[in-house]
Amino acid sequence: MNDIRQDFHKTAQDLTRTATEAAYVAVGLGVIGIQRAQVRRQELVEAVERVSKGGIDSSLTEARKELAKRVKDLDDAVGQLIEVLDAHLHPVAERLPASAQAVVQQAKEARDQLRVRIVDFAA
Repeated sequence: MNDIRQDFHKTAQDLTRTATEAAYVAVGLGVIGIQRAQVRRQELVEAVERVSKGGIDSSLTEARKELAKRVKDLDDAVGQLIEVLDAHLHPVAERLPASAQAVVQQAKEARDQLRVRIVDFAA
């Protein structure tokens, strides 16, 4: 009985530590994402200024291409974050009961579906 409590306590500590690390990574990537978004906003402002001075069609096409490129860059960053989180959480998830593992799998599937929808919407 003591072994089970120790295993449960160790698993809880591992889960807490992993969740904390994941939160730090998420916050860091969020800060980087915000900084990138600010830079992209400035670039789009400059693109709009160029549009007001000249060819609207070519500038809009250029802006769409740039936006698609930035969405892909952001999606790549999110993909890297997901890989890191999955790598850290996988050992802990394996120690969970089957019902909890099913919930974790459903959460991963929902995350992946949401990611696809956002990228499709932005593209």
